[in-house]
Amino acid sequence: MHARIVDIRSVIRLDAHHAHAWHVLHEAARVEPDEFARIAWYRGDPIAALGQQTAETLVACGRHEEVLAFLRGVSRDLGLEPAPVFAPF
Repeated sequence: MHARIVDIRSVIRLDAHHAHAWHVLHEAARVEPDEFARIAWYRGDPIAALGQQTAETLVACGRHEEVLAFLRGVSRDLGLEPAPVFAPF
């Protein structure tokens, strides 16, 4: 029996892709709390502001930061951003 040879670069890319996808889905939870709706959005709803591509496609292309910025903008527009906290004097 022989050990399978794995290209470590592909494993690192895959792990980074999963981390970016998780980060986008985590941020999207602020806008859409329903997990099934959130995953459906991630996989199937094109984002007009980002060239009519889905979040999944954008993340796969390495554009996760753009998706995160888009989601943060949606959160701000919906008033979902947390209020700033000021330290006592």
